[in-house]
Amino acid sequence: MDYPIRFADQLRQQLRALRKARGLSQAALGARIGVTQTRIAEIEARPGVVGVEQLLRMLSELGAELVVRDDVPQAPTEPRPAPAAREPPPRPTAPGPAPAVRAKPPRQAAPAASPPRFRLPGAKGSW
Repeated sequence: MDYPIRFADQLRQQLRALRKARGLSQAALGARIGVTQTRIAEIEARPGVVGVEQLLRMLSELGAELVVRDDVPQAPTEPRPAPAAREPPPRPTAPGPAPAVRAKPPRQAAPAASPPRFRLPGAKGSW
């Protein structure tokens, strides 16, 4: 029988029930998997702190197993067309060659200009 478990607290009840259904004490189960009775009591009290390896050994000894089930439904996938079924790209509708595209020449930096010279009317040095 399956017992869906989504939280560690739910596992507590199942582990204890499985052990008792098999007629095992905590000490007997501990001896079978190589841990103490105290450790079995800790696992049953707080199953969230047990390691996966130890949990799997415990479940195996109790004749149970861990099953991971994906509950998310998969979206149907659409079949992909085969590579040969693809259509070729459309041809241009206008007859004749395509217009040529000219690349612009790179801009050249303007040469440094000398400052403009002004001539003031009048004699030199008469400000």
